[in-house]
Amino acid sequence: MRGPRPATAAACGLAVTLLVGGCAPMGRQTTDGGVQQVQATGGAGGGAAGGAGAGAAPAEGGTLSTADRLLLVQLRQAALWEIPVGRAAARRGSQGATRKNLGQIAARHIQFDAVNRRTAAKLNVPLPNSPNAEQQSWMSEITGKSGTDYDKTAVARMRTAQGLLYARTAAVRASTRNTTMRQYAQQVEAFLNGQLKLLEATGFVTVDTLPDPPTVTGAPPPGVPGRRASPAPAATSVLSGR
Repeated sequence: MRGPRPATAAACGLAVTLLVGGCAPMGRQTTDGGVQQVQATGGAGGGAAGGAGAGAAPAEGGTLSTADRLLLVQLRQAALWEIPVGRAAARRGSQGATRKNLGQIAARHIQFDAVNRRTAAKLNVPLPNSPNAEQQSWMSEITGKSGTDYDKTAVARMRTAQGLLYARTAAVRASTRNTTMRQYAQQVEAFLNGQLKLLEATGFVTVDTLPDPPTVTGAPPPGVPGRRASPAPAATSVLSGR
């Protein structure tokens, strides 16, 4: 998959900023597997307004933020476009791993949709019944491909979307004030981790399709080339000397 790597993630910092609009949206892949920039939206390709202040509302289990509610919506929309794509790929994929793994992705979405609907009902969050416009365009794009290009495009689109959702889920897990939502976010993390593993096992996820690591401060410099660093002593041995 050719194309520039999305550099916007490098300026994002911690995953929480994905929920409060503190960074530019990640890029989305073009038809050849490259990346083009998209505007932030409430869908799989953009940021989300969050925080426990504006838009927060009381709910069973505690205050529910806009970021909490949006995650439920985004998981629902992910199911609505990835189920039909996964089912189609189970038939049309050029490689056995694509057919098997994307078929499993669709089946896992069907199962998790029940969890999503149950949680949304409990927290009084309305869910959509169709993918957003961007996701619909991805579906059309994938449908128009054939052979290996079909496999590459389907996997690339899903991997980008799932990666963004994974980061947002971690931010909700860390920040939500609602106990029901916290438990739900833990379930989502496990679910998405499984989806990512299935996509990566197809062999079509390569380093040039992934976002750059976030920019951080305070990280140690790289070790001296060719010289293995000595292992650090056990933390308990360091603490015992204090």
